Amino acid sequence: MTISRQRKSLIHVAKSQLAMRDEDYRALLKRVAGVASSVDLDDAGFTAVMAELERLGFRNTRGRPQLSHRDGMATPAQIGKIRALFKGYTGEDDDLRLSRWIEKKFHVSHVNFLPGERAGKVIAILTRMNAHPNAKRPVGKKDREPQAT
Repeated sequence: MTISRQRKSLIHVAKSQLAMRDEDYRALLKRVAGVASSVDLDDAGFTAVMAELERLGFRNTRGRPQLSHRDGMATPAQIGKIRALFKGYTGEDDDLRLSRWIEKKFHVSHVNFLPGERAGKVIAILTRMNAHPNAKRPVGKKDREPQAT
């Protein structure tokens, strides 16, 4: 069974985001899924192609809500910086883990609900954590959550 139109569209968004030439895209489809076109992909092929596109750097931002600036709240730029710093510290792009850390340290349930004045403090703490000599290491599930310094 072939994949849905939405899945085909996602593959083409990834192709565009990665600025892939058509020849490279077709070679990827052939190498990863054994097909010449996304029209011929099945579910397993789609999963394999998306895994390869993500390995090449594609990041699907559709699942994350796009926030506009809300008075008194962290700006989208601050939220993006917090996510990037947290990923730099843990080596993972994990919103759930970031939310748990923010809730534990700042008593706010999610990064999107951080007040603006606290966002600056979170950024400063994460910047110091990233500067620590033991930073830049992936934190396993058994390891502790990052600690504010």
